[in-house]
This record gives sequence, structure tokens and C-alpha cells, in this order.
Amino acid sequence: MALAPARSRAALSHLRCSQISIRHASTSPPTVKIPPESPKFIAIPQPPQPQAFHKPYLKGVLPLPRDIFRRGQPNKVDPAYIAAVTPEPTTSKHHASPPAQARADWKARQAATRRQNLREGLVQLRQRKERADRRITARSAFRQAEHERKIHAPEREDERLTNPSVIAALRPGGLGVLPDPGREARVAKMKARFEAKERKEREERRVRLHALYMNARDFIVTEEALNVKVEEVFSEGWFGEHPDRSIWDKAQFPDTVQRMLAQVNAQGMGLALITRQRLQRVAEELTGGKM
Repeated sequence: MALAPARSRAALSHLRCSQISIRHASTSPPTVKIPPESPKFIAIPQPPQPQAFHKPYLKGVLPLPRDIFRRGQPNKVDPAYIAAVTPEPTTSKHHASPPAQARADWKARQAATRRQNLREGLVQLRQRKERADRRITARSAFRQAEHERKIHAPEREDERLTNPSVIAALRPGGLGVLPDPGREARVAKMKARFEAKERKEREERRVRLHALYMNARDFIVTEEALNVKVEEVFSEGWFGEHPDRSIWDKAQFPDTVQRMLAQVNAQGMGLALITRQRLQRVAEELTGGKM
């Protein structure tokens, strides 16, 4: 018995999925409940913008790869080197028990895998290094060629038209090297000043060497002289009659500034001191060194 269309639709309404929306006959967009305080209350067309992809931050720092192909080392892709670092087993192990034999076979397979990985790894690393070197060399050559091209490129037309007017005499390179009429005299003056400075330094070095030679008479250079000086300084009578007192009981106190000024400004003492210093300088000039 056939059901009426209305009854059939009503009977199948409860079988509809709740996630499927009902399509209305109207073409107007459905009313969206947006409050007035929302920025989307007034529809404003947005300009197209490129998609900004977020690059995830990776924690940690990767270590620098080792340079296994250094200069001065043997060629690691040579068959002789590969055969030396990955030798084949010379003996095979046989066990009576099946579990031990199975473990020995597994270890042999693992060793063979490691040897194969080392051989292939050396060859592939060498190929990768050669590709990287070629890429770096090509990039460097391209940059050098681009640099040379830009250096020797002619002046652009827009720069020539927009540059201020400069006469040919003031342009760089227009007249070459500018004339310098006083160059020879200036060079001769500089040379004479340099030679005078060298003579002065040479004389100062000679005077210092002679002073060192004169003062070297009191230097202790042998063990016997050191023993004599030690016996002299650490003797029982070094401090005079009172050995329990200071060193200044043996020698006088050093002159103070007031005492030295008084000696220089005293009547007759200043002239004698100046005369003695002059005589010493004259003797040093005559002998050619410090005294």
C-alpha cells in the first residue's frame, strides 16, 4: 500500500542527520548575530594579503660538522684506505648451541652492515664536499665578476644628467697628478730631519751602553763576589756598636728635599756644586761616556 507524499516525508523526517543543514530557497545570507560593539559589525572589504607562514623555533644548537677531509691526511676514498679501515673478518665463529650460533650470526651481519655504511658514507661525504666546494667557488667567482663589472661600469645616464655642472679642470682624474713645485725641497727637509733624529737616537744608545759598561764594575757576576758581599752585609759589625738597632746607625739618613735645597742655596756651596757638575760633563764629553 503506497503512502501519501506528505505522510512519507513526515515519516522520514526523523531519519535526517542532525549535522546536515537545511538549504533554504532564499539567496540572501542568513542573519548573523554580531553585536554593535564588535569590529565586524560594519562589513569592510579586506585587501588581499600574502599568507605569513610561521617558522617554528627549534631549540638547541647543532654542533659544527667535523672536517674529515683535511689537508695532509690520506685520501679516505682510496680503495686501499677503505680496505684498511674496514677489514673483512678472517675467522668465523661456530657454536654448538643454536642460540649462541644465532647471536654470532647476528653480530656478523651487524659488523658487515657497519663496514658497508662506513664505505658508502666516506664516498658520499666526499662527493658532497666536492659539490659544496664547486658551489662556493662558483658563487665567489660570480661575486667577483659582478664586483669588477660594477667598478668598471660607465656612468649611468640619469646620474650624468642630474649631476651638478663641474668644469673639466676640477673633475677627479681630469688633469692627472697635480703639480707640486716645492716637493723636492720638502723631501730634502724631511730627509735631513729624519737623519738628525737617527743620529740623536744613535748617540743616546751609545751613551746608555757606555753608562752600562761603567756601572758594570759593581755588578755581581760570580759566586765568589756574591759570597764576599753576603759576608760583608751580614757581618756582626755591620750595624756598628749597637747591633740591635737600625741600619741608619751605620749609615746616615738619606738627604731630605729641604737639606738638598739648603746645600744648593748655601753660600759658596751652590757655585761649587754647579762647577763640579760642569767639570763632570766636560770630562764625560772628553772621555766619550758617563763617569
